[in-house]
Amino acid sequence: MILYFDVVLLINLMMNYMILYFVALVLNLKRVFSRLFLGAILGCLFLIGVISEKYMVLQYFPIKIIISAAMIFVSFQPRNFRELLKTLGFFYLISFMMGGGVLAFFYLFNLGKNPLTDTFIINNISVPWWILLISAFISLIFLKYLWPSIYRILAKDTLLVHTIIFLDEKPLEITALIDTGNDLFDPVSNYPVIIVELDAIKNIFSKDLAVILEKGPEESLAAISELVADSRWANRFRVIPFESIGKSKGLMVGFKPDKVIIEHDDKIKTTENTIIGIYHRVLSPEGTYRALLNPDLLNE
Repeated sequence: MILYFDVVLLINLMMNYMILYFVALVLNLKRVFSRLFLGAILGCLFLIGVISEKYMVLQYFPIKIIISAAMIFVSFQPRNFRELLKTLGFFYLISFMMGGGVLAFFYLFNLGKNPLTDTFIINNISVPWWILLISAFISLIFLKYLWPSIYRILAKDTLLVHTIIFLDEKPLEITALIDTGNDLFDPVSNYPVIIVELDAIKNIFSKDLAVILEKGPEESLAAISELVADSRWANRFRVIPFESIGKSKGLMVGFKPDKVIIEHDDKIKTTENTIIGIYHRVLSPEGTYRALLNPDLLNE
């Protein structure tokens, strides 16, 4: 069988990029296309050892670890060795998951008996290239939509944090959930957003503003803008676009607090660089938490 190096290189580059993207998705790391792409290119160094015996050293296990660490360092710029190890661990975990998905599809549908013309080689097994895309797509669905829910169920108690929100020097104590699915950022300041139930926070606003907020963002945007135009709230008011399952596009009203105090892992973190997003529904049916914390606030 003829194996075209340019095809193998392209597929390897694409898969490396997807794995790095999924790592960023799971750990809620900043995703910069240029850095992820450069990291994916570094991952293709393994292929040089495949086509030339002169560079067989690139196939040795220690070298593979070094190249993988370089991919992580270039893609995400971890701040310390512990963060590097954590990210590297998830890199291998997701790689194994995608590789297992490819072989599962291969054997489940008996593709070895009737492979397509264009194939990819994994451990001397001829695998149709499109299985890689299917595996990547399923991994995306799992990590983007299912993993946050599973993660919350498995580690619910450890993800609950005591949070104090200060608005006009008025403190609001609330229990928040560290939500890996909350990747909202204010488009103006690029500050991470804490999503808070309206019923939990409305008492901190004036009565006029609270009444307007209860109407919902789409119906009340004009009224809110007019109300806060000449007040101290003018510079605090935000409109945050978001997407969610069942609602492709939406708007969320937000305000910049004076500061937020977060108690997590026996540490107290204070930040002014966040936005409070107002959510009009109940976040937890049991009332366990009333806010969703953007994990970026803990990584600053």
